[in-house]
Amino acid sequence: MLNKTLYIFLFLTCLISCKLERKFKIEGAVPSTIYDGEWIYLVPAEGACSTNVDSVKIANASFTFSGNKEQMAIIRTRAVLRLKLQELLIVTEPGTAKVVISSASSVHGTPQNDALQLWKEEREKSMAAYNFIRRGLQTVSGKDSLRWVAQKDAIIKRERIYNERFLKEQRDNTVGIFIRKMTGGSYK
Repeated sequence: MLNKTLYIFLFLTCLISCKLERKFKIEGAVPSTIYDGEWIYLVPAEGACSTNVDSVKIANASFTFSGNKEQMAIIRTRAVLRLKLQELLIVTEPGTAKVVISSASSVHGTPQNDALQLWKEEREKSMAAYNFIRRGLQTVSGKDSLRWVAQKDAIIKRERIYNERFLKEQRDNTVGIFIRKMTGGSYK
C-alpha cells in the first residue's frame, strides 16, 4: 500500500511540474496585412546563430512565438522592412507578451517587458533631446553655447539617475543583467 501511494505521489508531482513549465508566448501584430507572408524572426540578443533563431510567417497582420527559454531577444524582419518596422528588444520570460512591430515598436504584458518598454521610451526621449542639442550647438556661440552644454549635461545626469534606479529595481533578472552589460556595467 505504501509503495502504491508513493508511486501515485511521484506521478502527480511529475504531472504538476510538467504543467508548471515556465513557457513564454509572444503575440505580435504589424500595422497592415501588406506584411502577410513575410518572415519575422526572434533572435537571441547574444550568441545568435542559425540554430537558435526562431522564425514565423506573418499572417493576418499577426504572428506568434512561444518557447521555454528565458533570454533577451530581438524581434526583427528582413533588412529592407526595417526601414518601416523597428526592431524590438524583448525578454522571453514566462507569460504572454503583447507586441506591436511598427515604426515605433512596443511590448507589454509581462513584468520585465513592461519595465523594458518604459526604459526604451526614456532612452528614446534622451536621444531626441541629445540630437536637438547637437543641432542647436551648431548654430550658437558664446554664452548661448554654454547654456546648451549645461542642458546636455542635465540630460546626461537625468539618464544616469534613471538607469541607476531602473537597474536597482531590476536587480539580477534577465533585463537587469542585459542592460547592465549594455551600459558597460557602470550602474550597480
